[in-house]
Amino acid sequence: TDVMHQSVFELIHTEDQQEFRRNLHWALNPPHTPEGEPSPAGGKSLGSSAVAYKPDQLPPENSSFLERSFVCRFRCLLDNSSGFLALNLQGRLKFLHGQNKRSDDGSALPPQLALFAISTPLQPPSILEIRTKNMIFRTKHKLDFTPLACDAKGKIVLGYTEAELRMCGTGYQFVHAADMLYCAENHVRMMKTGESGLTVFRLLTKDKRWKWVQANARLVYKNGKPEYIIVTQRPLV
Repeated sequence: TDVMHQSVFELIHTEDQQEFRRNLHWALNPPHTPEGEPSPAGGKSLGSSAVAYKPDQLPPENSSFLERSFVCRFRCLLDNSSGFLALNLQGRLKFLHGQNKRSDDGSALPPQLALFAISTPLQPPSILEIRTKNMIFRTKHKLDFTPLACDAKGKIVLGYTEAELRMCGTGYQFVHAADMLYCAENHVRMMKTGESGLTVFRLLTKDKRWKWVQANARLVYKNGKPEYIIVTQRPLV
């Protein structure tokens, strides 16, 4: 849902955008039409860099010319991490029906070709990456960071029950002494801005071990006022 109704080019690495645009064109040769000039090959402008074509200008939908297999780097949005992930896209161009779009002159446009593809990481994630991503957990806190609740994965990672977390008082009792000031500064930032940003620190587990986690805390509001804190945490080791 984070990427629905957004331009795909906002997610693609700038060096790969032209390659993606090329694969969206039926002949792998998208036109470069200066503003104010008519679209080439009898196509109608959609008011952007896209060009609409009549069905008789395009190859049959089952044509091998419309099959696609290429690689692009997409922005990684998982857990607020930055960077790009190389994806292999395999699929084909197919007519997209039911759009009811019109050209600049108001005339109805016939169905246009759209890319239908399956995307897979070019380099499969390691077993460790899969395990840590699967162990992302969430905790709920009062505004002073006193624990209120913990999901099932958090209970596995930390070893505590919800009752044990609530009995221990402030959540800072679980934070390593060397990380307390750093966490407190991000806590203050969250109270001012609504989100802490990425915070890496050590949490004390029930078996008295220190667990490194990467966390992001955000305020949850009710009737315009902050009511509680939700923290999304990922074990790092």
